Parts: sequence; structure tokens; C-alpha cells
Amino acid sequence: MSPIFGFLAGVTTSSTLLYLFASEIQQTTSRAHSSMAETRTTLASILTSRTYTITKPVALETRGNVTETMKDLWDEEVVKGASFVLNADLGKWTRETAGTLWEKLSTAVSTK
Repeated sequence: MSPIFGFLAGVTTSSTLLYLFASEIQQTTSRAHSSMAETRTTLASILTSRTYTITKPVALETRGNVTETMKDLWDEEVVKGASFVLNADLGKWTRETAGTLWEKLSTAVSTK
């Protein structure tokens, strides 16, 4: 009787392990498939070309002729120049120039 029980125990154990491994493989395959589908959906949403619509109209300023345009450009350059002059740090320039001049004089005097 014991050889029959041994045979049945072996068949039962083997079939149980085979069933568990097959179900684990099936679950892993299902998870991988759903993960790949989610990744495909994400990539499709990123890589598709999107159409953008302008909801607010862009203000376009036009000039009557070339003379007006040239006047505006000239005025802009004058404003830039005046801004540069007003924002110039003359104190810094004076200190740097005086420092350079002092260094040149001290090297000239020390070499004599």
C-alpha cells in the first residue's frame, strides 16, 4: 500500500507545484501586459501632435508709412542712449582709471 501512497503523494506534489508556477507566470504576464499598455497610452499622449488655439487676439501695431517707423526706431535708440548715460557709474570708472594710473606711475617711479 505504501508504494501507491508514495506515487499519489508525488503526483499530487508535482501537480500542485506545476499549478502554482503556471498561475504565477500567468499573473506576471498579466501585470506586464497592463504595464506595457499603460506605457503605450502615456507615450501616445506625449508624442501626438497637439493643436493649439489662440484664445486671446494678439494686438498688432502698424505704422502709416516707413517714415513713422524710422522715427520710432530713432526715438528708441535715443532712449537707449539716454538710459545708458543715466545708469553709468562714473564713480566706479573714475576709481578704476585712477587705480590703473596710480599703478603705472608707481611702477615707473620704482624702476628709476
